[in-house]
Amino acid sequence: MQNALTRATYNIADSDLQWMALPKEHLPQDFTDFEVVREGELTNDAMAELPLSGHTAEELRGFGRVTGFQREWVTTIEEPLLKDDADLAVATVVHLMDNPEAVSNWMTKVFLEEFKSKIGEDLGPEHRLISVDEVELAGKFHDEAVGIRAVQKGPKGLVSSSVLDFRLGRLLGVVYVVTSGDQNRLEVAEVLGKELERHMVAVVVGAA
Repeated sequence: MQNALTRATYNIADSDLQWMALPKEHLPQDFTDFEVVREGELTNDAMAELPLSGHTAEELRGFGRVTGFQREWVTTIEEPLLKDDADLAVATVVHLMDNPEAVSNWMTKVFLEEFKSKIGEDLGPEHRLISVDEVELAGKFHDEAVGIRAVQKGPKGLVSSSVLDFRLGRLLGVVYVVTSGDQNRLEVAEVLGKELERHMVAVVVGAA
């Protein structure tokens, strides 16, 4: 049986998603000097064009994905001055799905299983996925949540990504932090995720 918050997510329109993805002032202090590089609606057509998508727009719709909204920021430090353990990018994304079951399926099948299946493969020119470690997040969010720490090797060394996905009714919240070197930013990602969840709940309750 669906709870009131889950039912309220059925009142969410595409245009509501922009108020959920975090604005810069809600990012941790470490990202104060970052600048926005991507901001806007993430349609299935646009998502299909992303390097790691691996799916057509029709396939994404078949998974129950309606649309999404993203905000991504990158460091302003010039590349020659970057050190190992330097944060490179941070983002929050909200996906609107057909129903909560579609969110769960996406988290397990599209996110976890497909990510793990790419270990050892080339993700693009001179980029190879080295490892993917799943993270236990039980009880840390309102509903179901999964996370990974992935490391890939590029032309200039190792880059790590700490990524969290969580469900809120038929909404999927995503946060990630990209860092130079083999690093762990899961604690920072969790802080971001909980702040994103608070924003999503506020919008959902307001739309109910």
